[in-house]
Amino acid sequence: MSRHLGSVASGDQERLGSGFAVKDAPRSKGHPAPHILVVDDDPAVVEALTAALKGTYVVHGAATGTEACAILRANPVAAIILDAVLGSEHGLDLVERFRVLSRAGIMILTGHGSEELAVRALRAKVDDYLRKPVSLKELGATLARLVQEHGQPPEPVEHARRYLVEHLAQPLTMAALAQAAGMSERQLYREFQEAFGLTPRRYLTRLRLERAAELLRTTRLGAERIARDVGHPSFSTFCRLFKRAFALTPSEWRAQSTQAEPETTALRDDPGDQAESR
Repeated sequence: MSRHLGSVASGDQERLGSGFAVKDAPRSKGHPAPHILVVDDDPAVVEALTAALKGTYVVHGAATGTEACAILRANPVAAIILDAVLGSEHGLDLVERFRVLSRAGIMILTGHGSEELAVRALRAKVDDYLRKPVSLKELGATLARLVQEHGQPPEPVEHARRYLVEHLAQPLTMAALAQAAGMSERQLYREFQEAFGLTPRRYLTRLRLERAAELLRTTRLGAERIARDVGHPSFSTFCRLFKRAFALTPSEWRAQSTQAEPETTALRDDPGDQAESR
């Protein structure tokens, strides 16, 4: 975002751009504060939002898509406030990468509103779109709704998700995953799919492909090395799954993403629950 938010102040009449604070949202006694991720390349915006939301939420800040993905892997984020423009990245191009890693609700908050941007946000299926200046009441109500609609799954299911993230390159067995979550295999399979819309194996496949795409874009590691590092010992299988997911081969993806940020970098339809994802 190009405009700084200014000093932080409280009061329902304050508007984004001149300082703001969000009143505490109702929370059951003893329940931890929900986690919010602010993705914006302007440190002043992140600082102001953090000051406004702390106490009600645990706030994480990221300036790039790579930083945001690392936070989503490590934390149970319930809602994401996403800037439309992040330097050379377009915020809407990050939506599908975020969807792979988290069930968090996504709100676009920007001062660069246009009809074209609104249409792109609709196509990207973001959960809300707010233009600056925005009232505290509207911001607070939107966050509260996103947190409620996209609340965290049961703790054992979230533990299973974290296990997959932390053991990305290792072979997956439902028995080991169920043991880590403290659930029966059948119960875990059902509740995991209810929470994330994917089976554990398909979720792991998406995690691996998203991580591979990130490594292709940000490192000079060879594609075969990357395939092994994310848990695909068969390079031919990895290439087939990658192209099915991104409509590009790994080498084409790397060439396109290093020349310029592509407009559409989203994973396509689910690459499948295949034995190759182990």
